[in-house]
Amino acid sequence: MLRDSEVPVGVETGKSEEQPTLHTAQGWGTLVLLPGSWLYDRRHFIGPCPIEGAKGIQCATGPEFAFRSLHGRICETRVMSPRISRRLMDLQEAISTANQILDEERVHPTVDYECAPQAGNNVSQALGTIAGIINLQTARNQRPRQIIEHPAWYRFKSTNYNLLCALVSRLGENERSPFISSVALRMVLAPGCRGKGYATTHPGWNNIVSELPLVAEFLVRNGGKDQFLRIMGEAGLIPGHALLLRQLEEMIALNYTIFTNSEYETVSLIMRVISSREAAKAEDYRKGNVHDGRLAGLGLVSGRGLCAEVQASSNAIAEQCRKARYLYVRGSLLEGFNLEVNQDKTAVEEYIQRYGFPHTLVESLNEAERFYLHGTTALDLKSSMGHLRSFLENVHSEAMPALQAKFGGILPDKWASGLAYLVENNVLSKAEEKLISGLYGIISNEGVHPLVAERDYVRLARNFVIEYALLLFRKVDKLGTKNVLSAHP
Repeated sequence: MLRDSEVPVGVETGKSEEQPTLHTAQGWGTLVLLPGSWLYDRRHFIGPCPIEGAKGIQCATGPEFAFRSLHGRICETRVMSPRISRRLMDLQEAISTANQILDEERVHPTVDYECAPQAGNNVSQALGTIAGIINLQTARNQRPRQIIEHPAWYRFKSTNYNLLCALVSRLGENERSPFISSVALRMVLAPGCRGKGYATTHPGWNNIVSELPLVAEFLVRNGGKDQFLRIMGEAGLIPGHALLLRQLEEMIALNYTIFTNSEYETVSLIMRVISSREAAKAEDYRKGNVHDGRLAGLGLVSGRGLCAEVQASSNAIAEQCRKARYLYVRGSLLEGFNLEVNQDKTAVEEYIQRYGFPHTLVESLNEAERFYLHGTTALDLKSSMGHLRSFLENVHSEAMPALQAKFGGILPDKWASGLAYLVENNVLSKAEEKLISGLYGIISNEGVHPLVAERDYVRLARNFVIEYALLLFRKVDKLGTKNVLSAHP
């Protein structure tokens, strides 16, 4: 087994270093190569990295470095996004681990939305971020919440959400559904929260914290919408539902395309049922002169106060559903404003996160969106096309290693050879290859190569790139390579 001093050295200097190093645009840094990591050179799969006790930090800038293989040969290697390989996990082990993550979330919540960086120089970006944070804090005090019509302005983040997604990536296809069901069970386990001796951050109510906001985000974003809505309509009220509903208000306000038009009709109906149910329960408390109840870990909880909070939240969500459905109708009637494509964009971003691909892919797509929506010059539109082309190329480069591991052959390192590889292995049909090849030509000829780009071409390219990425990810899922994608760089 090789040790740290025997592996990677900087290619550009050709000098061996005792500490593994790499060269990036930001200078020299330490490369992360852990036992069990997978490496590729430019054309061939190398295999497991036999490093013992390697240390370092990740670098996602695509560095060049030399790797000494088991046989002592030096391979020039490009790591597009170093990731550690993952073994498949037993379902019960995954459920047990998920419960540990959710227990931690109950104590120290990680769910949040942050303002996405805006186009412009550093000063304007900083000012835009500050304004976005202030606006969000103000909006959280309103009911019903105003819906942000551009979902790209804010993005969801959560450390523990990422950990749950990592668990999903380690499960076989047949185990994913029961795993999601096990997470959904948290919605019926009383009290679904714990008390804090001080005021909590959003979503907060009555100084309690809960893992249920994370459960809601995870279910909605990972194929568990039906279970989430069914449990919301059928489950008895527990204190943690107050925070879950507040998170649902946030989700709809900042990322409303996460639900479809028809799903909003279902959500609205469920919210009306919850509101009526809690109003009747509050009346029973009043007639019985019941005020507070003692719950383990929470102390005294106001039954009337909980009913009032859930009723107010469910009524606010019902109004948000009405507004969201209107936006869908408006979008379907206005030229150039396609909400279905926006919803598919959200699905693409979820695939990227689920597979563990670099977040720079999402950022590239969002940058293209911002230049398209808010650009005022032809050069802004040209920049949008450039980001779309970069996104398209990097979607291929990120997916290819896993496909090559399944089908074999030489790992494609060019756009054209990548398309040919997909056709050769029946991932794409000939007709699909011609279509996407033509799109790539339009993006290159009308946006990247000329000095300026037309808005009509940008809209066409943006919509088509999103739909193609979603098509490719779904094809990859059907091929059974999802776990491989999550496991390899």
